[in-house]
Amino acid sequence: MKDYSLYYWDRRLDEAEVMELLNLAWEELYELEFDQVFGAWRGVHFEPETDTVHITWENMYSAPLMISIHRVTRTISNNYPRDEFLQLEQAEIERVRSLPPGERR
Repeated sequence: MKDYSLYYWDRRLDEAEVMELLNLAWEELYELEFDQVFGAWRGVHFEPETDTVHITWENMYSAPLMISIHRVTRTISNNYPRDEFLQLEQAEIERVRSLPPGERR
Protein backbone atom coordinates (compact mmCIF):
# COMPACT_ATOMS: atom_id res chain seq x y z
CA MET A 1 0.00 0.00 0.00
CA LYS A 2 1.30 3.44 -0.93
CA ASP A 3 1.58 6.07 1.79
CA TYR A 4 0.76 9.60 0.65
CA SER A 5 1.56 11.37 3.94
CA LEU A 6 3.16 14.77 3.44
CA TYR A 7 4.92 17.19 5.76
CA TYR A 8 3.98 20.16 3.58
CA TRP A 9 1.34 20.70 0.90
CA ASP A 10 0.88 23.96 -0.99
CA ARG A 11 -2.88 24.49 -0.62
CA ARG A 12 -3.12 26.29 -3.95
CA LEU A 13 -3.24 22.77 -5.39
CA ASP A 14 -6.38 20.69 -4.90
CA GLU A 15 -6.19 17.24 -3.38
CA ALA A 16 -7.12 15.37 -6.58
CA GLU A 17 -4.28 16.99 -8.52
CA VAL A 18 -1.82 16.34 -5.70
CA MET A 19 -2.78 12.65 -5.67
CA GLU A 20 -2.45 12.43 -9.46
CA LEU A 21 1.00 14.05 -9.37
CA LEU A 22 2.16 11.83 -6.49
CA ASN A 23 1.13 8.81 -8.54
CA LEU A 24 3.10 10.15 -11.53
CA ALA A 25 6.11 10.72 -9.27
CA TRP A 26 5.80 7.21 -7.86
CA GLU A 27 5.68 5.72 -11.37
CA GLU A 28 8.80 7.72 -12.28
CA LEU A 29 10.65 6.48 -9.19
CA TYR A 30 9.56 2.92 -9.85
CA GLU A 31 10.66 3.11 -13.49
CA LEU A 32 14.05 4.45 -12.40
CA GLU A 33 14.24 1.63 -9.83
CA PHE A 34 14.35 4.04 -6.90
CA ASP A 35 11.57 2.09 -5.18
CA GLN A 36 14.15 0.03 -3.28
CA VAL A 37 15.55 3.16 -1.63
CA PHE A 38 12.33 5.19 -1.33
CA GLY A 39 11.80 6.52 2.18
CA ALA A 40 8.92 9.01 2.35
CA TRP A 41 7.25 11.89 0.59
CA ARG A 42 8.16 15.24 2.16
CA GLY A 43 6.18 17.97 0.43
CA VAL A 44 4.35 19.27 -2.61
CA HIS A 45 5.28 22.81 -3.71
CA PHE A 46 3.72 24.91 -6.46
CA GLU A 47 5.70 27.37 -8.59
CA PRO A 48 3.10 29.47 -10.48
CA GLU A 49 5.68 31.31 -12.62
CA THR A 50 6.55 28.08 -14.43
CA ASP A 51 3.29 26.19 -13.71
CA THR A 52 5.40 23.45 -12.14
CA VAL A 53 4.78 21.28 -9.09
CA HIS A 54 7.84 20.18 -7.12
CA ILE A 55 7.49 17.01 -5.05
CA THR A 56 10.19 16.45 -2.47
CA TRP A 57 10.94 13.04 -1.06
CA GLU A 58 13.66 11.42 0.98
CA ASN A 59 15.38 8.14 0.45
CA MET A 60 15.87 5.53 3.16
CA TYR A 61 19.06 7.36 4.20
CA SER A 62 17.06 10.59 4.80
CA ALA A 63 18.67 12.37 1.84
CA PRO A 64 16.17 14.82 0.31
CA LEU A 65 15.47 14.60 -3.43
CA MET A 66 12.91 16.23 -5.73
CA ILE A 67 10.77 15.44 -8.75
CA SER A 68 9.38 18.38 -10.73
CA ILE A 69 6.30 17.95 -12.92
CA HIS A 70 4.97 20.59 -15.31
CA ARG A 71 1.20 20.82 -14.79
CA VAL A 72 0.31 21.04 -18.51
CA THR A 73 2.92 19.01 -20.37
CA ARG A 74 3.55 16.52 -17.52
CA THR A 75 7.27 16.80 -18.25
CA ILE A 76 9.19 15.25 -15.34
CA SER A 77 12.65 16.19 -14.13
CA ASN A 78 14.65 15.01 -11.12
CA ASN A 79 16.73 17.33 -8.99
CA TYR A 80 17.77 18.25 -5.48
CA PRO A 81 15.21 20.29 -3.52
CA ARG A 82 15.63 23.99 -3.00
CA ASP A 83 16.52 25.19 0.48
CA GLU A 84 13.30 27.21 0.77
CA PHE A 85 11.23 24.04 0.19
CA LEU A 86 13.11 22.18 2.91
CA GLN A 87 12.69 25.13 5.27
CA LEU A 88 8.89 25.20 4.74
CA GLU A 89 8.71 21.47 5.39
CA GLN A 90 10.89 21.70 8.50
CA ALA A 91 8.76 24.55 9.89
CA GLU A 92 5.64 22.41 9.44
CA ILE A 93 7.32 19.41 11.09
CA GLU A 94 8.27 21.57 14.08
CA ARG A 95 4.77 23.09 14.28
CA VAL A 96 3.17 19.64 14.40
CA ARG A 97 5.71 18.36 16.93
CA SER A 98 4.93 21.30 19.23
CA LEU A 99 1.23 20.41 19.37
CA PRO A 100 -0.08 18.28 22.23
CA PRO A 101 -0.30 14.60 21.16
CA GLY A 102 -4.11 14.63 20.83
CA GLU A 103 -4.04 17.56 18.39
CA ARG A 104 -1.51 16.17 15.92
CA ARG A 105 -2.85 15.18 12.54
